[in-house]
Amino acid sequence: MPVRALFKHWSLRFWAPDRVVRHTYEAFKILLGLDGRCHELMAEFEAVYHENRYEDLARTRGRYRLFGEVVAGMVAALERMHPGRSDLLRAYCNKYDFYARLLLAPPEEFLIPPFVFNHQQPLDPRLAGNKAVQLLRSKQEAQAPIPEGFTIATTTFSLLVAHNRLRPAIDLLLAGIDPEDDTSLQTASQALMTLVRQLEIPDRIKTAILDEYDRLATTIPSGPPLVAVRSSALLEDGVHSFAGQYRSVLGVRRDGLLAAYREVVASKYTPEALLYRIRAGVGDEEAAMAVLVTAMVDGAASGVVYTRNPAGGEALLLHAVHGLGLPLVGGETVPAVLMYPPESDLAAEQTPGKQRHQLILTDNRVSEVALTGEQAARLPLNPEQGTELVRLSRQLEHLFGGPQDIEWTLTAAGRLYLLQVRPLHLEKAVPVRPSSSAPAIGCSPLLAGARRAAGFAAHGTVRHFSAASTEPPPANTVLVTRHLPPTLARHLPNLAAVVCEQGAITGHFATVCREFGIVLLVEATGALAALPQGMEVTVDGTTAAVYPGRIESLLADGTRQPPVDSAFRRKLCALLKYITPLHLLDPSDPEFRPQACRSLHDVIRFAHETAMRTMFGLGDLSGGALNRCRQLASPVPLDVFLLDVGGGFADAGAETIALESVRSTPFLALWQGLAHPEIEWNRHPHFDWQEFGDMTLSGGIVAKTDKHFASYAVVGADYVNLNLRFGYHFTQIDCLCGDHSQTNYCRLRFAGGGGAEQGRRARIELIRQVLERLGFAVTVKSLLLDAFLPGCPSVELRLQLKDLGRLLGLTKQLDLSLREEEIERHIDAFFQGIEAR
Repeated sequence: MPVRALFKHWSLRFWAPDRVVRHTYEAFKILLGLDGRCHELMAEFEAVYHENRYEDLARTRGRYRLFGEVVAGMVAALERMHPGRSDLLRAYCNKYDFYARLLLAPPEEFLIPPFVFNHQQPLDPRLAGNKAVQLLRSKQEAQAPIPEGFTIATTTFSLLVAHNRLRPAIDLLLAGIDPEDDTSLQTASQALMTLVRQLEIPDRIKTAILDEYDRLATTIPSGPPLVAVRSSALLEDGVHSFAGQYRSVLGVRRDGLLAAYREVVASKYTPEALLYRIRAGVGDEEAAMAVLVTAMVDGAASGVVYTRNPAGGEALLLHAVHGLGLPLVGGETVPAVLMYPPESDLAAEQTPGKQRHQLILTDNRVSEVALTGEQAARLPLNPEQGTELVRLSRQLEHLFGGPQDIEWTLTAAGRLYLLQVRPLHLEKAVPVRPSSSAPAIGCSPLLAGARRAAGFAAHGTVRHFSAASTEPPPANTVLVTRHLPPTLARHLPNLAAVVCEQGAITGHFATVCREFGIVLLVEATGALAALPQGMEVTVDGTTAAVYPGRIESLLADGTRQPPVDSAFRRKLCALLKYITPLHLLDPSDPEFRPQACRSLHDVIRFAHETAMRTMFGLGDLSGGALNRCRQLASPVPLDVFLLDVGGGFADAGAETIALESVRSTPFLALWQGLAHPEIEWNRHPHFDWQEFGDMTLSGGIVAKTDKHFASYAVVGADYVNLNLRFGYHFTQIDCLCGDHSQTNYCRLRFAGGGGAEQGRRARIELIRQVLERLGFAVTVKSLLLDAFLPGCPSVELRLQLKDLGRLLGLTKQLDLSLREEEIERHIDAFFQGIEAR
């Protein structure tokens, strides 16, 4: 860091320590806000991945861009708190940020000529797309007849986007798509297609396209042809077929060619094409659009050949209709089907079609006409034509090395043309182990009927969890427990699996287990009795059962249904490796340092831990003026540390401070509510945050006796910022309660919980209704509640704070047992207590 800033910081620490405290606290508040935002964004990434959701890569890039900026902001805030301490951390932050951005970067685009290709030479699929390339290869290597034409390159599309400066607008619209929300999909599609239809095409591109059309016209004896304008996008007709996703424009004249080109390119953004591409995990730039322009063929019969039967077997299937093939590929008619056995070019079976109308070229226009009864009864092609088509199709299957899907057409004179040649995608059967697997495994389960929360299969030795134990479990432990206390997370490196008699799949611990790859079974009734200490077992996450001994067939995992896979999931999985893994588990470990960061989550964890130490005078990062953190002495069984930023304490005594010596008006009002005799603190054992780091704010696991992981408050005479933590939930209260009512306010954030999602949602709803009746403006986003109360007189606000403290105490672990039908009863009881005072 600059020497001047470092000199200024240490000068202020010596000459103006109070100013340093205020400066440090301001940076600390910024860091905490950024820390919360980091975890919100990480949760979004994990939800997309673990819930098998899809989104456009533009949305993923946008979320990561924001995430990277927020993490960098945390490091900058830490630097403000303690200059000179974050240089190394920033280097590791930049390192993993670079890797993540490189992973998400779109492919490089080239904006150089040629922009149009004739079909006299082989084509590059990166410039012409698979459709054009495979059609031309069929002609050049198998002498297959194809219509004359040319291809408008992908570089043309990329140039037009750059020329019209559309990429920011395109990415913004794509990022706004929710694939599960049809309205957002339709809205974005309409806007994107409008942008493309209004593209300005530079003169040199217009000239290149029209000149190639004029060259094509010289090869057609009958004069300037009508052309078919069709897509040939990157990745189309490859691993992903994109069959029917893009539009074709038929019967196009020279004066309509540019408009037809725009229309085909715009079809990249139809709702159907967008959804297909997003679900295929393909980015917009990866599907750049080339356009194939070919002379129209006046087809008297058309169809599709599958060189293998998709339902199974080796037979070739030939589908045929009268006229042009659009009704067939569009699913508008039933074709005639001929089945050819392997190695035979004679049809063994034929099924008549049910076609009633056909599309034909009339007066250079595509029109629909009715078939006569005689035409409808007749096969669209004769046996000799079928044999010719079958032989050519098998030749192409050999050329391309796999089953093919081939579109063809026949003129009235009997001349055959191929219109499209692409790989035929066949389903692969995947064996699935039956849910009733005991017979196949060879033994009955010791425990069954649990619920899978994470993981697949693991083997280890049973250990029963004891809250009183201070020793970590040995490696490869299958931990059996009644509850899931936060302290379990610090033992994850030694756990093969966890089996819990209660618990929930939506709890924070389940999320951490998924991150660490630990098998977790919950709702495992009777597990402590069924799984004795010291027994060797195999835990099967797939069927949520536990078996005696080591079951190799389960551990091999050879017969399970593979997880949903796509290019998007693979990319997201790779991205999460740079974001979410947590390696910095214990702050007391000598390896808890920037050099040990292996992900951005580690960077966040280290920044939060270091900020806590700096702010509250903990460890070797502080001392002097900042060492003012004092523990509150109170009968309420909460470890709370206070930091005075002006008028909050009556004295400057020892490490603890009695409640009588606190002079912060809003803190005292809150504490009065928390200490209300109606609250039974010992009814549910609260979690000791000295033994566990804040899952929500820091995402980490810490050692015992670290006082900076208790609840903490920054106090002034008329101000409090309280971060109250017990269990798996946290509450943050920021309040100014002074003489000027117009500047007074109370802001609350409430999140988390260790119970099942149903219980947590019920508790959030209860708190929402109570706060709204108390006059707060409340917003709820999933399991995150924010409330705000502005402009109250001091006397009224103190009463509201007392009620708020009482509410928080009464609901501290209500998520473990609350049901929706009980909400109203609890609300009535709460307000009866207010009326009785």
